[in-house]
Amino acid sequence: MQVDYLDYLPDDFKVSAIQLYFNALKEKLEPILGSDSRAQEALASNIAIDKCLVAICNGKLVGIMGIQTNKRGFVNPSLKTMVRIYGSFGGLLRTGGLAILHHTIGTDELYVDGVAVASEMRGKGIGSHLFELLEQAVLKKRIKTISLEVTDTNPRAKALYERLGFVAVKTQTLWPLNLFVRFSFRSATLMIKTMG
Repeated sequence: MQVDYLDYLPDDFKVSAIQLYFNALKEKLEPILGSDSRAQEALASNIAIDKCLVAICNGKLVGIMGIQTNKRGFVNPSLKTMVRIYGSFGGLLRTGGLAILHHTIGTDELYVDGVAVASEMRGKGIGSHLFELLEQAVLKKRIKTISLEVTDTNPRAKALYERLGFVAVKTQTLWPLNLFVRFSFRSATLMIKTMG
């Protein structure tokens, strides 16, 4: 099985990337963006093709890792886009919801804002290899910290991150946001890996 890894998203894979990404982050994104085609349209509207690592096998996108720097992340729907897709009130509300989920990072940090592997390719080392590539890039750029968040409903991912050297530093509950938005998870844990 030949898997090719790239540090950018080719145009031909934009649609499949958003579908894979949305499905992987569904428990965070669906309560805010909804489950219809507008959610994927909102995410696809402002992709940074250079803020990700991807895995391609037999002409199919099988893995993607979204990366956020202190300047921007892989997907960044603007308020203008959200209002166009959801209307004035809906766009403002959803932009606010996404802002609450947003993670602020420093100049010497990279944040992994999502990892997705196609279901038929899980357990084949694709996610681990994406992290290896990320670490190589981080060391070249002399970045000191990689961070990510994992929800309490995803213990398998948390175990993987721990095996990769990430350490839990803070757990946040969704209160009071969960009074207004129905999430399927109760908390998210920030994990970091110090490089060098």
